[in-house]
Amino acid sequence: MKHMELHQLKLFLDLVREGSFTRVAEMNRLTQPAVSLQIQRLEADLGCKLLERTTRRVLVTEEGRILAAYARDIIALSQEAQQALLERRGQMVGSLRVAAIHSVGLYELPDYLKRYIHLYPDVHLHIEYHRSELVYQLVLQGSVDVGLVAYPEPRDSMVVIPFLEDEMVVIVNPEHPFALRDGDGVSLQELNGQEMIGFDGNIPTRRATDSVLAQAGVHVNVKMECDNVEIMTKMVEVGLGIALAPQYSVQEQSRRGVLKVLRLRDYHFLRPLAMIHRKGQPISRPVQAFINLLTNKDPMMPTKPAVNLEEPVDVSKVQ
Repeated sequence: MKHMELHQLKLFLDLVREGSFTRVAEMNRLTQPAVSLQIQRLEADLGCKLLERTTRRVLVTEEGRILAAYARDIIALSQEAQQALLERRGQMVGSLRVAAIHSVGLYELPDYLKRYIHLYPDVHLHIEYHRSELVYQLVLQGSVDVGLVAYPEPRDSMVVIPFLEDEMVVIVNPEHPFALRDGDGVSLQELNGQEMIGFDGNIPTRRATDSVLAQAGVHVNVKMECDNVEIMTKMVEVGLGIALAPQYSVQEQSRRGVLKVLRLRDYHFLRPLAMIHRKGQPISRPVQAFINLLTNKDPMMPTKPAVNLEEPVDVSKVQ
């Protein structure tokens, strides 16, 4: 082995994640032959094949998977060293990559991001919105630094850091009979027999909703299932049914009067939200500052751990 260069390792990790020379070339503002040449040089220096190119996508060899695990740490440590030197001059620089489920990313996250950008204007932010299972996959792969999920699932490879609880509320079309109520809310039993718009069955919030209704002996007619809260609220707006939705995600529709929001008066239905990151992954200062901000720690002290990052928080898992 002669040497490995950081830019080669970065291109290699991009290829592992994207599976396409074309996309990686575009992302890095290079030509496709230039990317291929750098990977060929890396393979020649290491004396092994890292990637297999097929007609449809790039496949990672066993040697490539071994290198990828080390390369992620090498890149992270090099960035951390650069950041540490720059911070001695009073700068917080680097990047923060976040993957969030739609409801959290679009509604709970923006206020935090506004504060973060105000504090750290030189940090490059990358935000993605996905279903929860893909958020876990991206965190485990090291493609993002932090994931934001609801009803976090403790996993051996993950650290879970709770940061907020969002109340689940009943939302109805303004012409629904429930909409005539003035601040009284509705009981769980009154949902019995109602036509309901629900999340897809494999979404954690849907599993929690089904559990709450089942424990109360409430049976609803799930008329439609949605994979994100935007579609759910639209279906309720046009009168296809009612729904149980996170309160933060329906504040704007409530303000505009296109939805009526009602609390459950006999059950405090809270949806736990949490950050997740890969256990053992180096925590950069921009990432630590983000964790501190969401957990109400001092965001100006990013070098102090917000929590014990080696032990997952015990969070109840919805069955």
